[in-house]
Amino acid sequence: MSARPNRHRVKFNEVALGQRFYDPISDEYFVKLSESMAAMVTGIGDGTVPDEFEGNDVVGIDLN
Repeated sequence: MSARPNRHRVKFNEVALGQRFYDPISDEYFVKLSESMAAMVTGIGDGTVPDEFEGNDVVGIDLN
């Protein structure tokens, strides 16, 4: 059984370009590509298909 990572909640517009973040709606990780687009990098995502995000969407950044 794996422990859930500690996450800091932020808005999508606070995520840096190229930064990996967690989307609680899809329960998957994405990498931010632009101010409104990100690509899923877990699950069925291979990082090549962009998905749109709103700037005020709440996402998570894993704390190390």
